[in-house]
Order: sequence, then C-alpha cells, then structure tokens
Amino acid sequence: MKLFYGAAIQGAKDRGERAFINRAVIELIKSEGYDVVSEHTTGRSKEETAELLERAIGPLPPSGPQRTIYVRRKMIESIEGDIDAAIFEVSIPSIGTGIEIAYACLRPRKGLTEIPILTLYQRDYWSNGLSSMVKGITPEELPKFYLKDYENLDNAKLYVTEFLRRLSKPLSA
Repeated sequence: MKLFYGAAIQGAKDRGERAFINRAVIELIKSEGYDVVSEHTTGRSKEETAELLERAIGPLPPSGPQRTIYVRRKMIESIEGDIDAAIFEVSIPSIGTGIEIAYACLRPRKGLTEIPILTLYQRDYWSNGLSSMVKGITPEELPKFYLKDYENLDNAKLYVTEFLRRLSKPLSA
C-alpha cells in the first residue's frame, strides 16, 4: 500500500525539530509495510529537502519559478495518483499542506477513489492553534477524515499505528 505524507517545511520555527518528527512518523509507516510517496518533509535543510524531492519526483529544474511549478505539479500528481491513504502533520500553519489536504479530500469529485486521511496536530505547538479550515471538517462531511491531537511523538505514533492497522483490515471488518 502507498501513502502520501505531507507536512509544513517552510514555516517551521526549527526545520530540524519538525524534520525529526516527520522522519519518525515516516519510519513508523514504512516499518508497518507501507510505501511513502515522498520523504522530503524529513529534510533538515533546503538542500537536503531538494535531494529528497529529487529521489521521489526526479531531477528538479534550477531554483526559481520553473522549479516551484514543477514541484507543485508533482505533489498534486502524487495525491491524485495511486495512493491508498494520506497522513498530514498539521501543527505548523502551511498553505501548501492545506492545498494538499484539499486535493486529498476532493479526490472523489475528480472521479478518483476516496481515501482515508489522518491529520496529526501537536496540541499547543503553534501559538494560534489549528486552523478552522482543518478543525471544522466533520465526520458527516468526510467520514474518512480523522483529526488527532497529540501531546508528544509517542502519542502521535500510537494514532498512526491505529490508522494504519485500520487500513489493513478488510472492508467488511
């Protein structure tokens, strides 16, 4: 099974700290037997992030507008592609991650299979809290959308494990 993993990388107070969390969650996902489309959110620097992106989506154009357009298109292709679920770490506000979540949520409107989506929010990490645009998604609107507040990395890992195990159960379960 293949998963998309998204998280903010530009607005982090400390890219290394959030990269550590993203890496730990991605390693857990992989240890459970799932493939992750891209691991670029584990980059501790812009250079490392670019290297990880290249591994996932191919050679990047030189820095500038063409690179930005290329990366955006490739991320959307990944979300609209052959994935079975998506996990997003949303503790840091991110327009990019918000757009990725929207594409994942709107897959059925494009004739694509609906996928389960897990969003993880580290309680009290960001001073203004979680956006209403994410917090306001209801089970009636999106029954396969799960928002989990976590206190620490171990807590987040429990939610991820629970989510992944639910994915691997037959539909009749």
